[in-house]
Amino acid sequence: MAAKILYTSKGNDPATITWPPVGPPSDQVKLTSGQPLSVVGLIGYGDGTITYPDGRLFPAVSLQGSSFVHQKS
Repeated sequence: MAAKILYTSKGNDPATITWPPVGPPSDQVKLTSGQPLSVVGLIGYGDGTITYPDGRLFPAVSLQGSSFVHQKS
């Protein structure tokens, strides 16, 4: 399983971000705005949501309004 994550930065969020900002390093991903990244171990769904294998939601929006969505191939 893998999710293809597309990060789109907004507000004061940087072009490259580690997401989510807190939590174990194994749960975090380094993303660059506008560059889809396929991440093994996450699950992407047709509605754009992303989850960890245990069912926890991968946060979809930062405090600044940046978005993190599963992009279908």
